[in-house]
Amino acid sequence: MNKSIQYLLSLLFFIQISCQEKKDHKKTKAMTKYEWLDATSAPLGYPVDVYRGGLESSDGEFTSLYSGTTGGSWGEANRGMSNGIKSVPDHLHVIWVSYAEKIFYEIDTDIDYDKMYALFQKGYLVPSTSKDNPQPRKENYDQIIVGFAPGGTVVVWLSGAGRQIEIGKYQGKKIEIPKSEIDALSPGPQKNMFDAEYQRKVMHEFGIVPKEVAQANEGKSIPYKLWDTYRQRYNWRTVFEFPNKGITDEVDYYLLNGENEFLFGDTQIKEYKNIPEELKWNSPKERAVPQKIYFSWFEDKEIYEGTISFDQHEITKAFESLSKENSKNEIKIVVRVNELRNFASVQLEKGGQQIWLKNNKITIN
Repeated sequence: MNKSIQYLLSLLFFIQISCQEKKDHKKTKAMTKYEWLDATSAPLGYPVDVYRGGLESSDGEFTSLYSGTTGGSWGEANRGMSNGIKSVPDHLHVIWVSYAEKIFYEIDTDIDYDKMYALFQKGYLVPSTSKDNPQPRKENYDQIIVGFAPGGTVVVWLSGAGRQIEIGKYQGKKIEIPKSEIDALSPGPQKNMFDAEYQRKVMHEFGIVPKEVAQANEGKSIPYKLWDTYRQRYNWRTVFEFPNKGITDEVDYYLLNGENEFLFGDTQIKEYKNIPEELKWNSPKERAVPQKIYFSWFEDKEIYEGTISFDQHEITKAFESLSKENSKNEIKIVVRVNELRNFASVQLEKGGQQIWLKNNKITIN
């Protein structure tokens, strides 16, 4: 046989085998199921209702996101109707109403299946909360959260105890529901979504939007770009200075973009050698700006803990200011706890630049 033909036949054979292996792998992935709960999210002051639709999987599974009015805070899981062992979704098709805008939106898009599948497969480690079993705890993701913000912004997160990761950001479009469809609806939750008086009550009477938030937003334009600025990432880490040479035990970050992560402090890093580098509290990493940091530390076998809730405007402005010239250089959030352990000062540092953060809410126990 001609060597060229023999080579071509061999190449075709290997291509066929490779394609079959890829098909088998894809089929195996599609058949793998995990236990998870659906949930929705909306920014504080901007409640939404899903009119219809939900998460779709390649094997035909469908998880509805129609579950009642969603309020709360951005990234916070709200409601959820379908907990169980299900396929990983690869598509999102939803129609929803934004009550603050009195606008209906539709999203019909593929979502990052491969990223979610890999995260479901791997799971993650978090610090243990048990004194009897202090070893790092293996957890699995168990929630898929879909967030709806003004302007048709949609964000999907994968969440579990001590960890929430953004899967992707997507964009919906404004739509008009035909009057014939609205007229055909039976009296109830779906039809209420189109009623102007009901929309007003959602914003002002039902307690979904706190009064102080509604009053603060009154007369102001909706900050449509805000939820994109939340997603801006910076290379930063924290530095703690405790009395009596105290050392960290656990550090938890709650970020403006809805992500959160519980990280291991020095006491656990020294005790357990299998802690991945990215889960160590002092490892620099590109993250969104923090809205809250929880930390605990040991001094002479006594444990203490503190929480810093940042003023969103102040800390965002400080990060932006320090990143004007070079956004990749490391920023440090320096936290100094006083000798009485009843106060902490906070400043951002980058090279020789320093910005004090003065509007924090700090509790130390």
